[in-house]
Amino acid sequence: MFATTGIIQGNTVYVQDCVLDRYNGRKVIITVLDEDSGYDTIPNKQLFEISDSLITKNMKAYQELAK
Repeated sequence: MFATTGIIQGNTVYVQDCVLDRYNGRKVIITVLDEDSGYDTIPNKQLFEISDSLITKNMKAYQELAK
């Protein structure tokens, strides 16, 4: 599993991570964050809480991806 961040413009997701080349052709799950403030720096504890929450909310999508 790999995680990165990016920005949606039109029908394209732009990321600044060249590591994605090795994942070419793989299925992905995209989670869109509803935020107006752009990028914020948050403490690791809060990041893990948000991450756990997103994983729980998207569990069905992750199970489908694993098939």
